[in-house]
Amino acid sequence: MAYVVKMPKLGLEMKSGELSAWLVSEGDEVTEGEPIAEIESEKTTAEIDAKEDGVLRRVVLAEGESTAPGGALAIVAGADEDISGLEADAGVGEGGSEPAATDDSAVDPSPTEATETTETAATGGGDASSVAQSRSRGSDGASENGEVRASPRAKRLADDLGVDLTTVEGTGPQGAITESDVETAADSATPAEADDAGTATATAAEKRVFAPPSARRLARELGVDIEAVEGTGQNGRITESDVRAAGGASAAATDSAAAAAGDDATDATAASEPVETERPLSGMRRTIADRLGESYREAVHVTVDRRADAEELLAAANAADDALGVDVSITDVLLLALSASLDEHPEFNATFEDGVHRLHGEHNICIAVDIDEGLIAPVVRNVASLSLADLAETRAEVTQRALSGDFTMDDLSGGTFTVSNLGVLGVESFDPVINPPQVAILGVNTIRREAVPTDGGDVAVRRVISFSLSFDHRIVDGADAARMLGTLVEHVENPWSLVIAAGGR
Repeated sequence: MAYVVKMPKLGLEMKSGELSAWLVSEGDEVTEGEPIAEIESEKTTAEIDAKEDGVLRRVVLAEGESTAPGGALAIVAGADEDISGLEADAGVGEGGSEPAATDDSAVDPSPTEATETTETAATGGGDASSVAQSRSRGSDGASENGEVRASPRAKRLADDLGVDLTTVEGTGPQGAITESDVETAADSATPAEADDAGTATATAAEKRVFAPPSARRLARELGVDIEAVEGTGQNGRITESDVRAAGGASAAATDSAAAAAGDDATDATAASEPVETERPLSGMRRTIADRLGESYREAVHVTVDRRADAEELLAAANAADDALGVDVSITDVLLLALSASLDEHPEFNATFEDGVHRLHGEHNICIAVDIDEGLIAPVVRNVASLSLADLAETRAEVTQRALSGDFTMDDLSGGTFTVSNLGVLGVESFDPVINPPQVAILGVNTIRREAVPTDGGDVAVRRVISFSLSFDHRIVDGADAARMLGTLVEHVENPWSLVIAAGGR
């Protein structure tokens, strides 16, 4: 059955998604369940799988372009199946690469909109049709101002084959030049040129690798040749861990060579001026910047702090770790205490979107994790229903997926409250920024020893932990936050009933 491949919604806050890479080419057969494209949105990357067997008949969205959730990406159908109706739904012209007929008012003359694919993005509210209608292209893949429009892969292949893109006729969406167009142009060259092109094409085909955008970006940052990395992921896909391992090997080889060469640095080199570098923001880093900026502009951030005695918390975590046969951390017992507190103060287990304060029944708690490209917050779902052993295992699994770069769109969507622990880095107090559309976030600070007066007038040294609760003052008041923190401190200082109950689930 023919269908339109659409941009999924990767979380409640998603406004648009970018098509990072096509894993199959137009005209290729696809198999149900196999990935056909990679996309990026908000703080995550993901793959789109084929819903059923068929042929990738039409590519609607080129690599590097964006569209809103539900926007058309491609059409999959049988080899001889009529797709004219689906082409109309997807906003592309019947039987060709040009979009469906529109009036002149749909054309945006801005030169910015006429730049190459890697620099082009639709607005958050647009779809594939509006992207197509906003441009006027010639059949040779060039815009009206003469700039060539081609997918990133086509440009790389053209460089490999020595093909001049200005001479290539584009057959991709909106007249963009595809890899097939480049190969066709190379095949139509002179015999001598064709021999060189054939060799280059074979070489390029051998070099094609399957790696998510996050792994490719990491490879660029570490100076690792992604084509030389051996993938250990599913079906040989390259993961971030593979790239880091390759980067470590390269660094070791470089250090060894430098040691063998000796200290040959010249005085001129030592006296050279420091080099200024520019660091363009990645898609994920831009999204983090945009979201946090939006959060700080729109939400009325207020933070309240409170300390708690941590001795029983530590003892309970150690006892559970010994009794349950799984690695139970302080964080796991804290999640139990937090979930119990949210039961008593449900207005904090909530989101605020489109003027609606929505209180959620499940405690889907996000755990902030620091990765190379920024901060992400994978979700531990329905904490209140989990046994302590299941909670510890689930929390460890989602954290490891985040650190290794193997997280999915499901890992980052649907959170109702967030915990950010900077205490492991020695931080004593901070003001965490709310993760929209949530209404609150708990900052966990370091555990330290303090001299505490006892009932008998003596002084005892106790381990103390402090918390920083940031909340949106538009939705909840300071007194509400104070009571929420008070409840949390009670559970932290007396965690045994929670641990026993969760241990028996």
